[in-house]
Amino acid sequence: MHEQQAVQSPHPGPDSSRKNHLNVSRRSLLAGLPAVALRAQQRQPNFLVIVADDHGWNDLGCYGHPVVRTPHLDRMAADGARFTHCYTTAPLCSPGRGAVMTGLYPHVSGVTRLVQGEDASRLSMRPDLWTFAKGLEELGYVNAAARKWHLSTAGALPHGFHHEFPSRETYLEQAEAFLEQRHDRPFCLYFCPTHTHRPFRSHSGFEYSPDDVAHCLPPYLKDTPQVREHYSWYLSEISKMDDEIGRLVAALERSGELDQTVVAFLTDHGPSLHRAKFSLYDWGTHSSLVMRGPGVSGSGRVDTGLASTIDVGPTLLGLAGGAAPRSCQGIELGPRLAGRDAKPRSLVFSEHHENNHLTAVRGERFKLIRNHTKDEPLVSPRNIRNWQGMDVDTLRQPYPLPRPDRELFDLAADPLESRNLADDPAYRDQLVKLEGELDTWSALPRQ
Repeated sequence: MHEQQAVQSPHPGPDSSRKNHLNVSRRSLLAGLPAVALRAQQRQPNFLVIVADDHGWNDLGCYGHPVVRTPHLDRMAADGARFTHCYTTAPLCSPGRGAVMTGLYPHVSGVTRLVQGEDASRLSMRPDLWTFAKGLEELGYVNAAARKWHLSTAGALPHGFHHEFPSRETYLEQAEAFLEQRHDRPFCLYFCPTHTHRPFRSHSGFEYSPDDVAHCLPPYLKDTPQVREHYSWYLSEISKMDDEIGRLVAALERSGELDQTVVAFLTDHGPSLHRAKFSLYDWGTHSSLVMRGPGVSGSGRVDTGLASTIDVGPTLLGLAGGAAPRSCQGIELGPRLAGRDAKPRSLVFSEHHENNHLTAVRGERFKLIRNHTKDEPLVSPRNIRNWQGMDVDTLRQPYPLPRPDRELFDLAADPLESRNLADDPAYRDQLVKLEGELDTWSALPRQ
């Protein structure tokens, strides 16, 4: 199923900015917003939340990639903290983004599949669900969403946002204008660039040659001319995205708000490459998470504990002086960002419901994938066409088909998840333990 690049839809309501995305004047930014109390003596931070599209977690200089040029994100990591074991809840756009927005697992929020096509309205995120934007709105924030939404046919406005900039041609300029605008209240920009979504292309000024990337190809893929070419295009898209992020940071500097702004960078799921997107292997669910700004202590600090992208919303609310509702399944990362001794998650969970039904639970060392469907390929022929013809024959180790009922991996000994231990008697205790955890999680009721 082909994933849409953006959802553009009518914007109801009296606020003129809901009818004209280009209007980010001070009047439009404040019109229609509820009256709020004066800021507390301890000033609330602003937020710039960046969710990359189909981006590999360690395909950044600050995560050790030897070739890709990402100076702005590298500087952000040097000024703040980066997490090395953060995981998304789904290897697909809408469910992954919905979990960030709501702090709920996909099967709990109901956002389990791509919000597109004939069923888009039925699959949309419900407007009655809590979102971090609604939580910030209650604390007096003015919120804007830029570029990709892909969560509901109604767009971002019914979900706690006051402005939406979806246009491919103007979203970056509108986002810069929003950040430079003088606000009399705290603000949040939810910025979702689409560069690393297929189709890949090479951008002028950010080129990489196939020979440049030959020594750093993903270990799951064969070294072929096609793989080298596609990967060089992908790295060009990453550098182009990083350049846009640099423009947003420069806008905050011009407005004098950078030191008052928490900047967070994460990804919705892994890249549009085999064993990543559409799969629950680590390359599909591992996410970057880099944060800097008020409430983030240290410079260049590395957090190696488990975290989930559903933790982002509660963390923003905590940094703003509020709290997510008790129904939220994410946990606040604020103590860890502040450098305090805080216990990390012991487990993270993920799921996939598009063409296949897969669930997974991962601890620090062991991981269990349950294949509820076994006969459908993880990447459909249609998606291979959308992936510019990158077929499964580029994989070093083919996908098992039919897939086994269960896949158990010892990630310390087998980080590439190549040896299934589910039938090994030596690992039966681990299998039983993780199956129980997955059963309990799968039974969580829909909200």
